[in-house]
Amino acid sequence: MDVTFSESVPMGGTYANGALVWNTPHEFTIDFTSHRSPTHDGDAHDVLVVARMKIPISAMFRIVQAMSANIDRYEQQHGRITPRPPKEET
Repeated sequence: MDVTFSESVPMGGTYANGALVWNTPHEFTIDFTSHRSPTHDGDAHDVLVVARMKIPISAMFRIVQAMSANIDRYEQQHGRITPRPPKEET
C-alpha cells in the first residue's frame, strides 16, 4: 500500500491519551484528546482535542476489527493491557 501524508498531519504523530466517541445514523466521530493538568486524584480537568475523525458507519467495523487484532498481537508480545478502572461517581 502506498501511503501519503497530508501536509496537515505531523509526521511524528500527535499524542493523545483519551478519546470521546459518539455517532449519528451516518457516521462515528472520535475526538482524540490530550488530558493535561492532572489533579491530586489523577483526574484531568483540562482536556484538549488534538484531532477529530469522522468515520463512515461502513468503515467503522473494519477499523474496530483491525484495532482488536493489533491489541491481541500487542498482548502476545508484551503482556496483558490492564485498563484503569472507571472513576466512581461522587
